[in-house]
Amino acid sequence: MIRLLFIVSCLVLAYTSGAQGVKIKTLSFDKLYFTGINPAGELYVVADGKVIRYDKNGQVLQSIVFTKAHQLTQFDVWHLTQVVFYDRANQQILMYNPELELRQSFTIDSVFAIEPQWVAAAFDQQHFWIYDHADGSIKKVNYKTQEVVVDERIEAFNIQNEKLLNIREYQRFLFVHTTQGLHIFSAMGRYIRKVELKPGQSFDFFGEDLTITRGDQLDMMSLFNNDLRTKSTFKAFDKVFLTDDRLFGVKGNSFEIFEFNPE
Repeated sequence: MIRLLFIVSCLVLAYTSGAQGVKIKTLSFDKLYFTGINPAGELYVVADGKVIRYDKNGQVLQSIVFTKAHQLTQFDVWHLTQVVFYDRANQQILMYNPELELRQSFTIDSVFAIEPQWVAAAFDQQHFWIYDHADGSIKKVNYKTQEVVVDERIEAFNIQNEKLLNIREYQRFLFVHTTQGLHIFSAMGRYIRKVELKPGQSFDFFGEDLTITRGDQLDMMSLFNNDLRTKSTFKAFDKVFLTDDRLFGVKGNSFEIFEFNPE
């Protein structure tokens, strides 16, 4: 009887483990520029002259013609009410609603930054973070009132010699991605800590976790305590996005969608 229960338990475990990695769909493109998921678990893709919004199973919800992908520096969809594009060459920010209708655009004023290299949409929608390469500072600005809320020189944190690759805000933390790792700042621009990030690794967020790719594994680090867990991503991807029941893996110009349980 004990032997039978053991065999049944093993079969159940094998079944549930296998079910978790079931591939739902593969999306392939000629040229994939940017990708991201919003808080609702919807996938956005900038590719092949379009911006496309997909549901969690890879079905198209909206699609618009967009021929300026090659001009974009950044693309951020992690805000429930807006999709943000940044064109560094023209210092222009474009804001769309989730249905991909252009809502607003503006050019970064020199009162905010002389050389705005990177931007990040803030939780408070009228605010943006800007990294000004001219003086090596991070600024949080209110573009509606023309107010600079935070202005901190990053040289104070011994990262001025590191090349910046991107900045993002999540859970009211600012993440500054450099060639040497991921530096975390508070909502008021105060330095908190550094997370190691090797070349070839990418990061994203899920719930209260910072997620970092490591081969075919995904390290999930709590932003609020020392909890760390690791999940399989089924294969090695360039970038991984998680939702409550899906894993989206990017490799080259393709996307793969899997059933997934992050717990």
